[in-house]
Amino acid sequence: MHKFTLPVLALAAMSVPAIAQSEVEKPNDPGNKVTFIKTSQDTTVYNILKKDRSKDVNEIPVPHFAIHTQNNKFVMTIGAQINPIIGADMGSNLYKNPNAGINFVPSAIYAPGIRDHKSDFYINALNAAVDLQVVGFGGTDNQITGYLKISTAGNDNHIKLSKAYLTWRGLTAGLKNSLFVDESVCPPTIDPQGPNGYVSTTVTEIGYVSPTWSGFSFGAGLDMPTYYSSNGVYRGKDYHNHDKDQKVSSGTHTVDPDGVSMKIPDIPMYVQWGTSDLNRVRLGAIIRPLMYKDLLNDSRRTTVGWGLSLSGNINPVEPLIFYLQATYGKGIGAYIQDTQGLPLSFTPKDGNAGHMTPTPMMGWLAGVTYNINPKWQINAMASQARVWKCGAYANAQAEQPGNVNDYSYGYYGAANVFYNLSSYLQFGVEYLYGYRHTFNHQSGHDNRIQMQVMFTL
Repeated sequence: MHKFTLPVLALAAMSVPAIAQSEVEKPNDPGNKVTFIKTSQDTTVYNILKKDRSKDVNEIPVPHFAIHTQNNKFVMTIGAQINPIIGADMGSNLYKNPNAGINFVPSAIYAPGIRDHKSDFYINALNAAVDLQVVGFGGTDNQITGYLKISTAGNDNHIKLSKAYLTWRGLTAGLKNSLFVDESVCPPTIDPQGPNGYVSTTVTEIGYVSPTWSGFSFGAGLDMPTYYSSNGVYRGKDYHNHDKDQKVSSGTHTVDPDGVSMKIPDIPMYVQWGTSDLNRVRLGAIIRPLMYKDLLNDSRRTTVGWGLSLSGNINPVEPLIFYLQATYGKGIGAYIQDTQGLPLSFTPKDGNAGHMTPTPMMGWLAGVTYNINPKWQINAMASQARVWKCGAYANAQAEQPGNVNDYSYGYYGAANVFYNLSSYLQFGVEYLYGYRHTFNHQSGHDNRIQMQVMFTL
């Protein structure tokens, strides 16, 4: 899908200036003049660019420079972020774990810890990104934006497509954060991933976000689904399937999660009310139909996952911001940070071989930001992710020592201080704590101290 999205976005980016040019062919029209500006000195252009960019505080902000026509029918900017990080793990060598690395992932902490591998020092210069934004008819009802971001994964030097989407009149299509994600509810972190219970994932989506009426707005979309399911091995009690005259025992493949092509997308939606961007409440929901093949009866079956998320901000006084999110659902492991990649969202049903069931799970985060002044900022946050009722499937994972899928719950804590030397250069120091608890009551923890020197164009 990404291979298709990239050329479409490139074509759209080239077409926007062409459309703008066709509208301003008159050579004497002063609107034809192209100007190079500093965005901090032109609030109109700054707001045009900001309108369709991600609100996530860890994303690249509106770049410092742009080019535009005088009538803003064409605006273009290129941004970049380079963020070397130096740090050390104490308790688990999480940085060396291929499931984590520079991302602080409690579900990847070794439980129990491995002797002689409980600490590590690292210097990471691979955390970098570049983005391109092209806008046509800026500031009008027909404003159209093409956005593209490429970045490293943070753990190797491979470049990947991180974002690629088009936005027009509230409609957005492409690779972006799901509408189930509340982008404004997480404080900034040096850790690229952030709190483990935070709802955050990038999907290929088509969605609509309404204008705001008296503080109310809503959004709804269709997501291309990603599932983290078990391998279809039944772990319940042995029994005899009289319909097929066969014995079904624990360890038998009774379900093929990939045996049927998915025909129904994920459906995210939300409604929001607020007096400002930092005083608001949002209720999000998602529906996740899952189709699979029952190998015992050679039939197609469907089960449905779902999720609800309540989130928001409170800004009682200007320097102080509170963040809160609580999420619960079944089969939503692809959307919660700590459970992404774990095959626990949908598992074979213990008491009914040939059937699958979505696993109950939850996540929450609470955070606070205090802006001492324009130069200094302090942040603190706590978070948890938890999985319930995997039954015999969970017990089978627990029987395999060191199995990364043996995950019951995890905690995440972070505190950091940022200093802005200028709008281009930011220094930061951060402390992180992570804890992982498994189904077989093993546990492990990690402490990480790290610092960054981040340059933003």
